[in-house]
Amino acid sequence: MQTLTRPTTSLHQLDLVLEDHSRSYRLRDMYWAGTHEAAVVRKAVEGCGEDTLTGHARDFAILLDASDPFIQPDELIVGAALATPEDAEKIDLGEYDPHYPPGYAMLLSKGLPGIRDEAHAKLQVESNPASQDFLRGVEIAYGAACRYIEKCGLHASETAAIESDPTRATELKRISSICHELANGVPTSFHAALQLLQFVRVFGGRGCIGRFDQWVYPFYRRDIDEGRITQEEAQEVLECLFVKLNHFPTAYQAANDTLRNISIAGQTTDGRDSSNELTYMCLAASGKLMLPEPKLNVRFFQGTPSSVMRASASVLAKGANTIAVFNDDVAIPSLVKLGIPVEEARDYCNDGCSELIMGGKGTIKFKVHDALPILNELVLESANADWATFDDVMADFKTRLNAVMPEGSAPARPITHPFFAAAIEDCLAAASPEAARYAINGSIVAQAGNAADGLAAIKKLIYDDGSLTWERLRDAMEADFAGYESLQLRLKNRIPKFGNDDDYVDSIITEIAEHFCDGVHERSDNTEGPGGKWAPGFMSFGIHRKSDTPASPDGRSMGELTANSFSPAVGMDRNGPTAALRSVSKVDLVKASHGSVLDIALHSGILQTNDAFEKFVALLTVFLKMPSTATLQVNVIDRETLLRARENPELPEFKTLIVRVWGFSAVFVDLPEGLQDHVLARTEHGSFTG
Repeated sequence: MQTLTRPTTSLHQLDLVLEDHSRSYRLRDMYWAGTHEAAVVRKAVEGCGEDTLTGHARDFAILLDASDPFIQPDELIVGAALATPEDAEKIDLGEYDPHYPPGYAMLLSKGLPGIRDEAHAKLQVESNPASQDFLRGVEIAYGAACRYIEKCGLHASETAAIESDPTRATELKRISSICHELANGVPTSFHAALQLLQFVRVFGGRGCIGRFDQWVYPFYRRDIDEGRITQEEAQEVLECLFVKLNHFPTAYQAANDTLRNISIAGQTTDGRDSSNELTYMCLAASGKLMLPEPKLNVRFFQGTPSSVMRASASVLAKGANTIAVFNDDVAIPSLVKLGIPVEEARDYCNDGCSELIMGGKGTIKFKVHDALPILNELVLESANADWATFDDVMADFKTRLNAVMPEGSAPARPITHPFFAAAIEDCLAAASPEAARYAINGSIVAQAGNAADGLAAIKKLIYDDGSLTWERLRDAMEADFAGYESLQLRLKNRIPKFGNDDDYVDSIITEIAEHFCDGVHERSDNTEGPGGKWAPGFMSFGIHRKSDTPASPDGRSMGELTANSFSPAVGMDRNGPTAALRSVSKVDLVKASHGSVLDIALHSGILQTNDAFEKFVALLTVFLKMPSTATLQVNVIDRETLLRARENPELPEFKTLIVRVWGFSAVFVDLPEGLQDHVLARTEHGSFTG
């Protein structure tokens, strides 16, 4: 990464007002009206039927050739949706997972024609049949992409010719010129760089984006320095892109879980501050538009200017719950622990959720292991066990954790979609879909907070107090606590709970979390430098589907919610957000190389004064200094507002009611009921004390 110019002072004070006469306002209204859906066209498209990389590329070309350009009024960034095959089984594009981003830095520096031509040149001297298949596929795919972009440019030119408004006609001619430039070379302007990103998204890169403010910034800086664009004009084009990022949400696990994450700020590869003007512009765009996409993941380290923190806090305080805070002082050593050189580790981003990855340089795959079923199994098998002490119980639980730990070398993940394979570093150089520099394979534990609370209850009531037997606990859980209500109340309210700065339970979660991380690292054959990596982590996905977990020893009944990520059990963090931070900070989460996430909800009413805002900034700063998890997700919410929105989802005022769910944000009223329940049930802290 290059040294980046510090932003001007004026950008530190974010303008978060979206003027009702602005282009961005009109485009947002069009998005809400769903006008972009007119781009969805079903066609009888049939692929070549060849299951090779070349065949996948030919199918990609067939699909692009069948897809029509689509430009809406007011748009400065164009490109919508490819044709939808009437029979999806007749088109096979290969595999690419949008959890990890394409190599945008390489795409911008080489341009699509550059990658096409490089593949062609390598093909002329390549003799290995598998490599020939790869290179031929890349050449075909990138050639098709260039033709599609040229087609979009021609459409813009034709539309300009019949446009009655001379200002709009000029804009369309500019769009046409940019498309011609991208189809024949590298982008040379900020506008063109953003347009290339949008085309890559149309081609299938619809998820994670990566370190946007790093690789787009040189284009912005050059345009500003050469007087080709003003900051206000650049902000408008950026907001046009941000509105586009809300189109066509491909939901994987819930409404709006689109994986569209942007990472901003952080460090250069040599450890200097990398925040720049574009960092602040992204924050301003998010705060003005109040849309769920894109999610902004702001990286911090000791050298990050305080103005970045204040700008991020101001967007969160407005209720744009699209921001997650990442702590480089946890994340970077975590990745180095995998054998990734520190210079590359400083260039990390997160995937479509919160996992730590090497954007543009590798793939990701993960598996989640829920801790509560493991603990429940232990309790239900206690009749055949002989645990004289609680240490024996812990040893048994850790043995059960061992069973879900991976062993040996982590596998590579082939990228068989030729367009995206060539966009990941080292694949084109090696002419192989399996040559991505890093293949991070996550082994994730969820519900650690519930498990720690359940183990604390066992320790307290069975071993310390002797007031409960294993048999009675088993019977109560098997009855879902029906007839055992007094015991359930004791388990819920009389036992120390994780998230309240109580060493009794915090020591338990520390022991099991660090045991899991140490075990994954010890059993894995992670080597220094490139290759496959097994990485432990703590986060959750699909939390609305976990409430069917049977009753557990922490006192929750079947149907009740489970903890999110590395957060306290739902509603159990009763001593304020600072106490929750203290609990989490007792665990060495540098060992969690795939990432770790803490969620905190704050009542919007406590952020209404300048003094309260300063306390909010201080809370975020404490999170970074302790340190605790790699990631902090904050929801600034008002339960009463959420309940009103649930009852009246059609009211316009709730279109911008954004909430953080897990690794994504969404409009509250667009969420399924189960996820709404989870957001509503989280502890809503009314003060910063604790």
